[in-house]
Amino acid sequence: MKEKMDSLIQDEDSGTQDVTEKIRELDELKNTFIALVSHELRTPLNLMAGYLDLSIRELENDPEATKKYLAIVEKNTQRLVKIVQELTDFTRLQLGREITYLNPMPVEDAFLQTYDLLKPNLIKKNINLVADFQDEVRALKYDSESLIILFRNLLSNAAKFSSIDGKVLVVGKIKEDQLVITVNDWATPIPEDKQETIFEDFRQLENYLTRRYEGMGLGLAVARRTARFLGGTIRLAVREDGNTFKVTLPLEKMES
Repeated sequence: MKEKMDSLIQDEDSGTQDVTEKIRELDELKNTFIALVSHELRTPLNLMAGYLDLSIRELENDPEATKKYLAIVEKNTQRLVKIVQELTDFTRLQLGREITYLNPMPVEDAFLQTYDLLKPNLIKKNINLVADFQDEVRALKYDSESLIILFRNLLSNAAKFSSIDGKVLVVGKIKEDQLVITVNDWATPIPEDKQETIFEDFRQLENYLTRRYEGMGLGLAVARRTARFLGGTIRLAVREDGNTFKVTLPLEKMES
Protein backbone atom coordinates (compact mmCIF):
# COMPACT_ATOMS: atom_id res chain seq x y z
CA MET A 1 0.00 0.00 0.00
CA LYS A 2 2.81 2.39 0.94
CA GLU A 3 4.56 1.76 -2.39
CA LYS A 4 1.32 2.46 -4.24
CA MET A 5 0.82 5.72 -2.32
CA ASP A 6 4.42 6.77 -3.01
CA SER A 7 3.88 6.05 -6.71
CA LEU A 8 0.70 8.16 -6.77
CA ILE A 9 2.49 11.03 -5.03
CA GLN A 10 5.34 10.85 -7.54
CA ASP A 11 2.87 10.84 -10.44
CA GLU A 12 1.09 13.85 -8.95
CA ASP A 13 4.38 15.72 -8.46
CA SER A 14 5.37 14.91 -12.04
CA GLY A 15 2.02 16.17 -13.32
CA THR A 16 2.37 19.38 -11.31
CA GLN A 17 5.85 19.93 -12.71
CA ASP A 18 4.54 19.41 -16.24
CA VAL A 19 1.77 21.96 -15.71
CA THR A 20 4.21 24.44 -14.15
CA GLU A 21 6.60 24.01 -17.06
CA LYS A 22 3.78 24.49 -19.56
CA ILE A 23 2.65 27.68 -17.80
CA ARG A 24 6.23 28.97 -17.83
CA GLU A 25 6.55 28.26 -21.58
CA LEU A 26 3.25 30.02 -22.30
CA ASP A 27 4.34 33.01 -20.21
CA GLU A 28 7.63 33.22 -22.12
CA LEU A 29 5.75 32.99 -25.42
CA LYS A 30 3.38 35.77 -24.33
CA ASN A 31 6.29 38.03 -23.34
CA THR A 32 8.08 37.27 -26.61
CA PHE A 33 4.92 38.05 -28.56
CA ILE A 34 4.39 41.40 -26.80
CA ALA A 35 8.03 42.42 -27.21
CA LEU A 36 8.13 41.32 -30.83
CA VAL A 37 4.90 43.07 -31.84
CA SER A 38 5.95 46.24 -30.01
CA HIS A 39 9.33 46.24 -31.72
CA GLU A 40 7.98 45.45 -35.19
CA LEU A 41 5.22 48.08 -35.03
CA ARG A 42 7.13 50.85 -33.25
CA THR A 43 10.01 51.06 -35.73
CA PRO A 44 8.02 51.57 -38.96
CA LEU A 45 5.45 53.82 -37.26
CA ASN A 46 8.15 56.10 -35.87
CA LEU A 47 9.84 56.28 -39.27
CA MET A 48 6.56 57.00 -41.05
CA ALA A 49 5.64 59.76 -38.60
CA GLY A 50 9.05 61.38 -38.85
CA TYR A 51 9.34 61.29 -42.63
CA LEU A 52 5.75 62.42 -43.18
CA ASP A 53 6.53 65.47 -41.04
CA LEU A 54 9.66 66.15 -43.12
CA SER A 55 7.68 65.69 -46.34
CA ILE A 56 5.12 68.28 -45.30
CA ARG A 57 7.89 70.74 -44.43
CA GLU A 58 9.85 70.23 -47.65
CA LEU A 59 6.97 69.74 -50.08
CA GLU A 60 7.41 73.14 -51.73
CA ASN A 61 11.06 73.88 -50.99
CA ASP A 62 12.62 70.56 -52.00
CA PRO A 63 10.37 68.24 -54.08
CA GLU A 64 13.20 65.74 -54.70
CA ALA A 65 13.85 65.31 -51.00
CA THR A 66 10.11 64.93 -50.46
CA LYS A 67 10.04 62.03 -52.95
CA LYS A 68 12.79 60.26 -51.02
CA TYR A 69 10.96 60.76 -47.73
CA LEU A 70 7.71 59.44 -49.18
CA ALA A 71 9.55 56.41 -50.57
CA ILE A 72 10.65 55.59 -47.02
CA VAL A 73 7.06 56.02 -45.82
CA GLU A 74 5.85 53.68 -48.59
CA LYS A 75 8.45 51.05 -47.68
CA ASN A 76 7.40 51.06 -44.04
CA THR A 77 3.72 50.97 -45.00
CA GLN A 78 4.43 47.71 -46.84
CA ARG A 79 6.26 46.47 -43.77
CA LEU A 80 3.17 47.11 -41.62
CA VAL A 81 0.95 45.39 -44.20
CA LYS A 82 3.16 42.29 -44.02
CA ILE A 83 3.00 42.25 -40.22
CA VAL A 84 -0.80 42.44 -40.30
CA GLN A 85 -0.94 39.65 -42.92
CA GLU A 86 1.23 37.37 -40.79
CA LEU A 87 -0.83 38.02 -37.66
CA THR A 88 -4.11 37.50 -39.56
CA ASP A 89 -2.93 34.18 -41.01
CA PHE A 90 -1.61 33.07 -37.62
CA THR A 91 -4.90 33.92 -35.86
CA ARG A 92 -6.90 32.07 -38.52
CA LEU A 93 -4.90 28.92 -37.91
CA GLN A 94 -4.86 29.29 -34.12
CA LEU A 95 -8.64 29.40 -34.14
CA GLY A 96 -8.63 26.16 -36.13
CA ARG A 97 -10.97 27.56 -38.75
CA GLU A 98 -12.18 24.84 -41.07
CA ILE A 99 -11.09 24.98 -44.69
CA THR A 100 -14.30 24.66 -46.66
CA TYR A 101 -13.18 24.83 -50.31
CA LEU A 102 -15.98 27.32 -51.02
CA ASN A 103 -13.71 29.26 -53.35
CA PRO A 104 -11.53 26.82 -55.31
CA MET A 105 -8.86 28.34 -57.52
CA PRO A 106 -6.41 26.90 -60.07
CA VAL A 107 -2.85 26.61 -58.78
CA GLU A 108 -1.52 28.83 -61.56
CA ASP A 109 -4.03 31.61 -60.78
CA ALA A 110 -3.13 31.53 -57.09
CA PHE A 111 0.55 31.78 -57.99
CA LEU A 112 -0.04 34.73 -60.33
CA GLN A 113 -2.09 36.57 -57.71
CA THR A 114 0.69 36.03 -55.19
CA TYR A 115 3.25 37.27 -57.71
CA ASP A 116 1.27 40.49 -58.13
CA LEU A 117 1.32 40.99 -54.35
CA LEU A 118 5.07 40.43 -54.10
CA LYS A 119 6.13 42.10 -57.35
CA PRO A 120 7.22 45.44 -55.79
CA ASN A 121 9.59 43.65 -53.39
CA LEU A 122 10.97 41.44 -56.15
CA ILE A 123 11.63 44.44 -58.38
CA LYS A 124 13.42 46.33 -55.61
CA LYS A 125 15.95 43.51 -55.24
CA ASN A 126 15.86 42.61 -58.95
CA ILE A 127 15.03 39.02 -58.09
CA ASN A 128 14.29 36.73 -61.02
CA LEU A 129 11.24 34.64 -60.10
CA VAL A 130 10.83 31.64 -62.42
CA ALA A 131 7.84 29.28 -62.37
CA ASP A 132 7.83 25.84 -63.99
CA PHE A 133 4.46 24.07 -63.60
CA GLN A 134 3.45 20.90 -65.40
CA ASP A 135 0.36 21.40 -67.55
CA GLU A 136 -1.57 19.01 -65.30
CA VAL A 137 -0.71 21.15 -62.27
CA ARG A 138 -1.76 24.52 -63.69
CA ALA A 139 -5.49 23.72 -63.74
CA LEU A 140 -5.70 21.83 -60.44
CA LYS A 141 -8.07 23.64 -58.13
CA TYR A 142 -7.71 24.07 -54.42
CA ASP A 143 -8.89 26.38 -51.63
CA SER A 144 -7.83 29.82 -52.87
CA GLU A 145 -7.04 31.39 -49.49
CA SER A 146 -4.87 28.46 -48.45
CA LEU A 147 -2.94 28.35 -51.72
CA ILE A 148 -2.22 32.08 -51.59
CA ILE A 149 -1.09 31.83 -47.96
CA LEU A 150 1.33 29.04 -48.91
CA PHE A 151 2.73 30.84 -51.95
CA ARG A 152 2.92 34.23 -50.22
CA ASN A 153 4.81 33.01 -47.17
CA LEU A 154 7.21 30.72 -49.01
CA LEU A 155 7.98 33.19 -51.80
CA SER A 156 8.34 36.20 -49.51
CA ASN A 157 10.69 34.16 -47.31
CA ALA A 158 12.80 33.18 -50.33
CA ALA A 159 12.90 36.76 -51.61
CA LYS A 160 13.74 38.22 -48.20
CA PHE A 161 16.84 36.12 -47.74
CA SER A 162 17.98 36.19 -51.37
CA SER A 163 20.70 38.62 -52.37
CA ILE A 164 20.17 41.44 -54.86
CA ASP A 165 19.96 40.08 -58.43
CA GLY A 166 19.11 36.68 -56.97
CA LYS A 167 16.84 33.96 -58.30
CA VAL A 168 13.87 32.00 -56.97
CA LEU A 169 12.63 28.91 -58.85
CA VAL A 170 9.17 27.43 -58.22
CA VAL A 171 8.45 23.98 -59.65
CA GLY A 172 5.07 22.24 -59.60
CA LYS A 173 4.54 18.63 -60.62
CA ILE A 174 2.45 15.56 -59.92
CA LYS A 175 4.34 12.67 -58.39
CA GLU A 176 2.81 9.44 -57.07
CA ASP A 177 -0.72 10.86 -56.76
CA GLN A 178 0.49 13.95 -54.94
CA LEU A 179 1.00 17.58 -55.87
CA VAL A 180 4.61 18.54 -55.19
CA ILE A 181 5.61 22.21 -55.22
CA THR A 182 9.21 23.17 -54.53
CA VAL A 183 10.43 26.70 -53.84
CA ASN A 184 14.16 26.94 -54.48
CA ASP A 185 16.33 29.87 -53.43
CA TRP A 186 20.03 30.57 -53.77
CA ALA A 187 20.33 32.28 -50.40
CA THR A 188 22.72 31.32 -47.61
CA PRO A 189 22.07 27.67 -46.64
CA ILE A 190 20.15 27.44 -43.37
CA PRO A 191 22.33 26.06 -40.53
CA GLU A 192 21.52 22.54 -39.38
CA ASP A 193 20.56 23.63 -35.85
CA LYS A 194 17.97 26.08 -37.28
CA GLN A 195 16.31 23.84 -39.84
CA GLU A 196 13.38 22.92 -37.56
CA THR A 197 13.14 26.00 -35.35
CA ILE A 198 12.45 28.25 -38.35
CA PHE A 199 9.04 26.53 -38.58
CA GLU A 200 8.17 27.46 -34.99
CA ASP A 201 6.00 30.45 -34.02
CA PHE A 202 7.84 33.77 -33.67
CA ARG A 203 11.18 32.25 -34.64
CA GLN A 204 13.74 33.65 -37.03
CA LEU A 205 17.38 32.87 -37.64
CA GLU A 206 18.35 35.93 -35.60
CA ASN A 207 17.22 37.54 -32.35
CA TYR A 208 14.27 39.89 -32.89
CA LEU A 209 16.18 42.87 -31.46
CA THR A 210 19.33 42.42 -33.52
CA ARG A 211 18.29 40.70 -36.74
CA ARG A 212 18.77 42.29 -40.15
CA TYR A 213 15.52 41.02 -41.63
CA GLU A 214 12.01 42.26 -40.98
CA GLY A 215 8.98 40.18 -40.04
CA MET A 216 7.25 38.51 -37.13
CA GLY A 217 8.88 35.12 -37.60
CA LEU A 218 5.49 33.60 -38.42
CA GLY A 219 5.69 33.08 -42.18
CA LEU A 220 7.09 29.56 -42.28
CA ALA A 221 5.10 28.50 -39.21
CA VAL A 222 1.89 29.64 -40.92
CA ALA A 223 2.87 27.93 -44.17
CA ARG A 224 3.53 24.60 -42.45
CA ARG A 225 0.29 24.74 -40.47
CA THR A 226 -1.66 25.56 -43.62
CA ALA A 227 -0.14 22.61 -45.44
CA ARG A 228 -0.97 20.30 -42.53
CA PHE A 229 -4.58 21.52 -42.41
CA LEU A 230 -4.79 20.55 -46.06
CA GLY A 231 -3.47 17.07 -45.33
CA GLY A 232 0.03 17.81 -46.61
CA THR A 233 3.52 18.67 -45.42
CA ILE A 234 6.36 21.12 -45.91
CA ARG A 235 9.94 19.95 -45.65
CA LEU A 236 13.24 21.76 -45.97
CA ALA A 237 16.19 20.42 -47.95
CA VAL A 238 19.40 22.42 -47.65
CA ARG A 239 21.71 22.45 -50.66
CA GLU A 240 25.29 23.64 -50.89
CA ASP A 241 24.11 26.68 -52.85
CA GLY A 242 20.77 27.41 -51.20
CA ASN A 243 17.55 26.01 -49.76
CA THR A 244 14.57 24.07 -51.12
CA PHE A 245 11.15 24.12 -49.43
CA LYS A 246 9.06 21.18 -50.60
CA VAL A 247 5.26 21.28 -50.27
CA THR A 248 3.42 17.97 -50.74
CA LEU A 249 -0.40 17.97 -50.94
CA PRO A 250 -2.87 15.15 -51.61
CA LEU A 251 -4.43 15.24 -55.07
CA GLU A 252 -7.84 13.95 -54.05
CA LYS A 253 -8.60 17.21 -52.23
CA MET A 254 -7.82 19.26 -55.27
CA GLU A 255 -10.44 18.04 -57.65
CA SER A 256 -12.82 20.77 -58.85
